[in-house]
Amino acid sequence: MARNCVASIDLNAIKSNYLYAKSFTPKSSAIAIIKANAYGHGAVKVANHLKECADCFGVACIEEALELRAAGITKTPILLLEGVFEEPELSLVETNKLWMVVCNSVQLDWVLKSKPKKPYTIFLKIDTGMGRLGFHADESVEIINALENSINVGKIILMTHFSSADNQESNFTKNQIEKFNNTIKTNDNAQSLANSAAIMAWKDSHSEFTRPGIMLYGSSPFLFNKQSHDLIPAMTLETSLISIKKFKQGDEIGYGGRYVCKEDTLIGVAAIGYGDGYPRGAKDGTPVYINGGIARLAGRVSMDMVTINLAGIDNPKIGDRVELFGLNVSVDEVANYCDTISYEIFSQITSRVYKTYLS
Repeated sequence: MARNCVASIDLNAIKSNYLYAKSFTPKSSAIAIIKANAYGHGAVKVANHLKECADCFGVACIEEALELRAAGITKTPILLLEGVFEEPELSLVETNKLWMVVCNSVQLDWVLKSKPKKPYTIFLKIDTGMGRLGFHADESVEIINALENSINVGKIILMTHFSSADNQESNFTKNQIEKFNNTIKTNDNAQSLANSAAIMAWKDSHSEFTRPGIMLYGSSPFLFNKQSHDLIPAMTLETSLISIKKFKQGDEIGYGGRYVCKEDTLIGVAAIGYGDGYPRGAKDGTPVYINGGIARLAGRVSMDMVTINLAGIDNPKIGDRVELFGLNVSVDEVANYCDTISYEIFSQITSRVYKTYLS
């Protein structure tokens, strides 16, 4: 492996983070969200490591569910978070013992007119303010009744999704919880409200099923939250220095000459770029970790390389390892420098980055 660009993934960290999520709501079942290839961490690897402790796995679509079943994840329930996209998928739901969300009238019609051998487990999605999937509150009671009266349906879980649970200064999540509770009132079906942010910060949302996602991978939904310190980063993205050169004050670095050396400067080049999934939007000053110290990006990210101001780094040399994020540089800090979120950074790591797994 000549171009030593590696994402090292600590499966035990993911397991610890899952158990940490459960510790907030010990009486709840926690649906481990591993859609989008487990946020870029490898869904099959993650599921196999969690299958003895996970209550359920959450995926986006039937293809992601079938990949897990084919890989030997046969006993743990799998929830289709967007339900089925075509009516024939219902047979796959039945044969693979999947759970599914119902979030629109077409899906509802398919479920009610189908003839399964065993009743489905349905998560009925109610839109309380996300403005995306789900039934409006004023139509939900009628739909709940239709599902309860259908022989095609076994267990029903009423769910919603929060749009702003990561903003503790806003009352919007509180209003969503109140709207949900007012909609279902005395209904005794199980509930699922809390995503990662709500698990950590909104106790009123805790119910029978939680849905930890980003926190499984050691990233916090909050920039500053004392409970976030107990999360363990699961992915460390590293590469190597492939060039070190001295530049004079006033010299320009990289495409467009965005970075101008304020003094005589030692610049390193590391073998990673947006072709590997590292964000092109990373600003000058974005931190990296080299030889026990923090260095800073200097210049635009290119397809295969980044340029780094090596000021303050002890005895840098070609071949030294460069951590882009992981145990020493928070992915959340990197995301903040890139005007994005850790979810996007994780999920955009490309196949050109070699993945290793620690378990």
